[in-house]
Amino acid sequence: MFAAYFRPHLGWFVGGTLMALGTSLCAMAYTFVLKLMGDRLEASFGQSGNADSSWILHIGAAIVALAAARSLTMYLMTLLNNTGVQRGLVSMQTHEFEALIDGDFARLSEDASGGFVSRFINDVNAIRDAALRFANNFTKSTATTIGCLGVMAWIDWQLTLLILVAYPIAFAPVISLGNRVRKRSRRAQKQVGEMTSLLSEGFQSARVIKAYGLEAYQKGRARSGFAERSRLFLKVLADRAAVDPILEIAGGVALAGILGFAAWRISQGQMSLGDLLAFIAALGVASPEIRALGTLNSVAQEGGAAADRVFEIIEAKPVMADRPGAGRFGKVSGDVSFEDVAFSYPDGTPALKGLSFKAAPGETVAIVGPSGAGKSTIFNLLLRLYDPSGGVIRVDGQDIRGMTGESLRANLGLVSQDSALFDDTVQANIALGRLGATKAEIEVAARAAFAHEFIMALPQGYQSPAGEMGRNLSGGQRQRIALARAILRGAPILLLDEATSALDAESESRVQQALGEFGRGRTVLIIAHRLSTVRAADRILVVEDGRVVEQGSHDDLLAANGAYARLVKLQLS
Repeated sequence: MFAAYFRPHLGWFVGGTLMALGTSLCAMAYTFVLKLMGDRLEASFGQSGNADSSWILHIGAAIVALAAARSLTMYLMTLLNNTGVQRGLVSMQTHEFEALIDGDFARLSEDASGGFVSRFINDVNAIRDAALRFANNFTKSTATTIGCLGVMAWIDWQLTLLILVAYPIAFAPVISLGNRVRKRSRRAQKQVGEMTSLLSEGFQSARVIKAYGLEAYQKGRARSGFAERSRLFLKVLADRAAVDPILEIAGGVALAGILGFAAWRISQGQMSLGDLLAFIAALGVASPEIRALGTLNSVAQEGGAAADRVFEIIEAKPVMADRPGAGRFGKVSGDVSFEDVAFSYPDGTPALKGLSFKAAPGETVAIVGPSGAGKSTIFNLLLRLYDPSGGVIRVDGQDIRGMTGESLRANLGLVSQDSALFDDTVQANIALGRLGATKAEIEVAARAAFAHEFIMALPQGYQSPAGEMGRNLSGGQRQRIALARAILRGAPILLLDEATSALDAESESRVQQALGEFGRGRTVLIIAHRLSTVRAADRILVVEDGRVVEQGSHDDLLAANGAYARLVKLQLS
């Protein structure tokens, strides 16, 4: 599957391979030039001082020409291969992000965001380094090594045998080191993800850190994390650093043996000076390429460890995928029913235990209860971020598990307590409710959410940047932008999860008025703690321990003096 991302860009690699072969041919040509020079030098030893020496200029010109040609082919090789690798990695990163966004909400909510960021940046960088080293060095080094061995065998096959014995022996520990590098690289990359999470957490929680005097604590965590990262990477670097010395020793042993054996053969008249120069030149050209091939194994193992982490995301099969032949919702009337619904989170914690209720089209239903009672779980299940472990959830009489998630969510508008905004303009954040909406429609939605006035007071109005997670706006402003987004969506079912929790009393009153007008004819489900938010609801559900224990109007539930009445008394006290 890894190769599938680079196959569409094969033309770039073919061009890079041809340039690599050209580079190798230029390198091998040096050996023939040096053989010619040696033979000429040997022939000139017995000649008088007025012998023709023009051959020196010719050889010098040939060396310069070969150097220029080799430099050009190496540049083109690097450029072509880098382009192919980069384009393949763009496809890989895009696919990785799509797999993550299209995957299960459970994975996104349970795993640390820093781990995902690390896979997109650090792991992909490791893959890039390995792919570039492989693309730029493998063909060039292999072709040059084979070509030089061929030249050496043609000059003196006996000397060549010494090399063929020395270097393979050195590759055994190199391969063993590479396997160890892969395991250690995987641990190191995982730790990078943990550090990314720690740093992100520290930056996002700066206010709490300052308020509670946690600077020393956070610095201690960071120091510990950096030290662990250094320890793991030093192990990887130590294994990687051992490769070159091993190959250097093998090369030194081979060279010593070659020079000794060659000197004896020259003394016996079995080898010329030109042959020796050419042989040593070929060995000199081949040696760094052999070392490059040796280091490729450890580089490939590092890249492989990073690729394993990336493909864990790409190859993960989402549990919440649409069923084969799933139906599609049109615009629904807004009838919602939970029928004996049970649900436990992946860690086994039960959230709902046989919960049942109905919301008729156009009805406003408030859901109240203590923290941890399962209120937000109701919304998560209705959005089909999870499937229930028991019971059925229906919209307009259809089991939502048999319908596409996209068509279901097109009928739902959500405003939550965190009011997530994106690092874009205010206008763009509202427009996310319905992509393609006109500026006039966006402004109407903003007015309905009582956001237009403060937006126009911003330095650039609707084009003002909201900042990362909406940090340029106050909490109340962020929630009104989120409300405007939901109003623009115009969905027949509106989900409000503590949607007015960050508003002051005056703003909440105005927003409640807007929601009352916007919610007319729509099914509205509200999770809230404030009495002012829920008392006007057509019906109130009291959820405790994953079940509906009471339901009715505000006045009826107060008169019943049950669970709802206790919640009201606690809030008033």
